[in-house]
Amino acid sequence: MAALRKLVWIERDRFRGWGCSECAWIFNSSGAPTGRSLDEAKRNFVLQRDKEFTLHVCADHPRAKSQSTARDVKQDWERLYRAAIVESHRSKLLQRIEDAEAAILERSRSLSKSPANSGKEQEAITRALHILSLLRTKAGD
Repeated sequence: MAALRKLVWIERDRFRGWGCSECAWIFNSSGAPTGRSLDEAKRNFVLQRDKEFTLHVCADHPRAKSQSTARDVKQDWERLYRAAIVESHRSKLLQRIEDAEAAILERSRSLSKSPANSGKEQEAITRALHILSLLRTKAGD
């Protein structure tokens, strides 16, 4: 897995910084970057970050199991659906549509396992999939 991992920028509610794409490792600088100039301080920071990233073991930093609620999952497909609807860049539109469709289908499968009180959301899902198919056709023009 180490060959597949990447150093990525992460933005969360309480964290903004560098981390691993495959585990929960994040870079915690041991202090302010040092150097005789700004350029040297930046180089030292990057060297320290890259060294620590290279040396970390993903198995030592497992991601926490998601504690998402049904409300979170519903908001997820709706957020992705809205992102597809408002995407103005044709080059990004198909990916947004695919992301929304995947989230919608995942949600639909989970609703089918516990259909209680899911009628309105199923109707919304049906409408959303229809709109996305129209959007996909238009994107192909």
